[in-house]
Amino acid sequence: MKDPTTRRRITRRHVLQGGLGVGALAALGLAGCSNEGRGGAMATSGGPGELPAYIPFDGVPADLTGSDGVSDTMLAYPEDPVTVTDRPPGDGRDVGVFALTHTPVPPALGRNAYWQALHERLGFGLDIALVPSGDFADRFQTAVAGDQLPDLVTVFPESVPGLPGLLAERATDLTDLLAGDAVEQFPFLANIPSESWQATMYGGRIFGVPVPRGAQTSEVLFFRADMLEAEGLAPELGSAEDLHTLCTELTSPAASRWALGHVPMPFIRQMFGIPNGWAEDGGSLTSANEHERQEEALELGRRLVADGLVHPDALSANITQRKTWVVNGTTPLRPDTFSAWSAFSEYPIGEDFRLDVLAPPLADGGGQAAIWRGSPTHNITVISARSADRAEPLLEVLNHLAAPFGSSEHLFKTYGVEGVHHELQGTDPVLTERGRSEIQLSLRYLAEGPWVNYLAGEPDVARAQHDAQSDLVPAAVPDPTEGLYSETASRRGNQIGTALADLETDILQGREPVSAWAEAVATWTSEGGDDIRAELEEALAAAEDR
Repeated sequence: MKDPTTRRRITRRHVLQGGLGVGALAALGLAGCSNEGRGGAMATSGGPGELPAYIPFDGVPADLTGSDGVSDTMLAYPEDPVTVTDRPPGDGRDVGVFALTHTPVPPALGRNAYWQALHERLGFGLDIALVPSGDFADRFQTAVAGDQLPDLVTVFPESVPGLPGLLAERATDLTDLLAGDAVEQFPFLANIPSESWQATMYGGRIFGVPVPRGAQTSEVLFFRADMLEAEGLAPELGSAEDLHTLCTELTSPAASRWALGHVPMPFIRQMFGIPNGWAEDGGSLTSANEHERQEEALELGRRLVADGLVHPDALSANITQRKTWVVNGTTPLRPDTFSAWSAFSEYPIGEDFRLDVLAPPLADGGGQAAIWRGSPTHNITVISARSADRAEPLLEVLNHLAAPFGSSEHLFKTYGVEGVHHELQGTDPVLTERGRSEIQLSLRYLAEGPWVNYLAGEPDVARAQHDAQSDLVPAAVPDPTEGLYSETASRRGNQIGTALADLETDILQGREPVSAWAEAVATWTSEGGDDIRAELEEALAAAEDR
């Protein structure tokens, strides 16, 4: 953890927050990204405001301390987890929750020992409505339309058009309880880095609590280190052409093996120096779509498909299938986020299974390219306007759920009851099958402390994560429009972005020529891209004036 002397009060003024839809992400040069349902760039416009003070929690020192955006790392769970709360949170009344899930729905309360133990610890009940990710947007809009939002609601800003107005009407303004030093009464919310809080501020007011991810949302190219070693292949790339060569050497259709489960366009674009969404120069913005090397990047992606180096079922496969291909050796390379690394432990991996990360080279050789830095916030949790009179006790609940890694509260939230939901391997909690099923209540999407690299019983994996992040994250390129809002992007970004994403797929599959990109970008620009640019530039100027 960071030294407590680094505490600093954040008083920089911010502007109204909003978000870009999934299609807009594709339009900004991020087509092909997959990331555990995370949000993309979030945006702002207009109005002063003060973020919560950042007060790092120093009660559990890290084994490997991160810096310059790198997450802290723990090689083992602390032997005697410290209890960091002195009473149950809240006002004793039950709390309703609307949350997203990426996993099968767990057993109901009456058959779920974890859920029952959670209620006993909290001193009240959590009535959790778990919504599968594929249904979340529709269910959310239905709940909004019917004014049926419960106390705590998971919100993905990039998927909600006109979010600032919706929050002003349907969410509780938390500014007086959280801005500046007011957040001190919620020490584990104060432990959340300031960059994540920016996603909660709209019109200079705070409307939620962020779930931080830091650099974990940055997409990289994973490789099966054990497989490359067995093939005698060096895990290094010196140019864009080297990527094609490595993929060729790893592909053997006769052995049902292809280098890739899908085309890693973000990684390819990084090699060609294409910016992370937008490039900024003196207050002027240029879309990544317009970059002079886009067609070169697309041509390389097209070649990977045309030369049979990408799994033939790449377009129809879902994320779980693609990860399974990595685990069983069908596709040794996989683009994904840093946050996905530990998730491979949930699959039936063999003892020899080892992942690592390929650094992107400059396309023409001569050095290492920079990765794109991902959004610092996974999602936000808002308190319904209907529950405004309970805002302070509900923030106590979120504060409790954000208890830091290494605390007894975090241990229970993440691993449940020892002997039931987890067994100790040394000091490390290892989930049982019952634990894997029962704890899936999506509490991590309600409130969470800063991400810590850790994998129970696998210190070498945690160290590898730390090393890879230390190599790539400090120089990662941020999106200069992170935290800037465009109404056009909110309302029309998905529509115009989807057209570009569809064309990209057609180019990669050989159905359209690479040269079609320029005309499609011109259409994107005229049908809303220029308006998005102008609105973002205005928001950028307003932010810099504060």
